[in-house]
Amino acid sequence: MLRRTVVVREYERGLLYHHGRFVELLPPGRYRYWTWEDRQIDRVDIRESSQTVEGQEILTGDKIGVRVTLIAQYRVADPIAARHAVGDYQSQLYQDLQLTLREAITGRTLEELLKERDALSRDLHASVAPRAKNYGVELTRVGVKDMVLPGTVRAVFLQEVEADLKGRAALASARHEVAAARARANTARLIQENPQLLRLQELETLAQLASKSGNVLIIPGLHLMLPRSPDSGTSS
Repeated sequence: MLRRTVVVREYERGLLYHHGRFVELLPPGRYRYWTWEDRQIDRVDIRESSQTVEGQEILTGDKIGVRVTLIAQYRVADPIAARHAVGDYQSQLYQDLQLTLREAITGRTLEELLKERDALSRDLHASVAPRAKNYGVELTRVGVKDMVLPGTVRAVFLQEVEADLKGRAALASARHEVAAARARANTARLIQENPQLLRLQELETLAQLASKSGNVLIIPGLHLMLPRSPDSGTSS
C-alpha cells in the first residue's frame, strides 16, 4: 500500500516525526501519509494510570525489616517530554518511587511509620512529583498500600494492644466504682440531713412488695402485717 493511515484516539496524542525529527504534536483524528515520505506517528496515552512498587524489603531507621507495597496514580501531562526527556517514562517513574520510598523508610523508625503513614505518603508525593514533571508526568496520588511486619514484631504489638485494652477496661471499672461510691456518700449525707427520707424509702419498698403479693397488708405506724394462715392453730 502506498498510503498509511494512523488514528489518534480521543485519549491519545500523536507525535509526528519526519526523517526522524520531531515535527509537531497531533490532536485526536485520522492521519494519512505516503509511505515514501518517511513519516512516523508515535501515539501517547494520556489517561490516568497506576504504578505499583510491589513488596519492597526495607530496613527502618531502628533496623527492623518491613515489607512495603506502594501504589501511585499518574497521567502524561506533556507527551513531548514523556517521549524525549527519558527513555521510558514508566520505568523512570517506577525507579523514582522505589528509591524515594527506600530513603523515606530508612529515615524513620517503625513507630514513626505506623503513626505517620499518611505523612509518609504525602512526603513521597512531594519528593517524586517534581522529578516526574521533568519528564512530562503528573503524579496525582501516592499511597502506601501494604506494610507487612515480621512475625515477632507483630506479636509484640499484639501484646501491647492487649495490655492497653486491659488497662482501659480497668480504668473504666475504677471510674464506675468511684462514681458509685460518690452516689452512696451523697445518699447517706441526704438521709443524715433529712431523716424522713429513710422512712419514705421504707414505705416505697413496702408499696413495691404489696403490689407483687396480695397477702401483704400495710398498716400505718407498723412496717407490715402478714395474715395468719387458715390451718395454723392457736397454742394453748
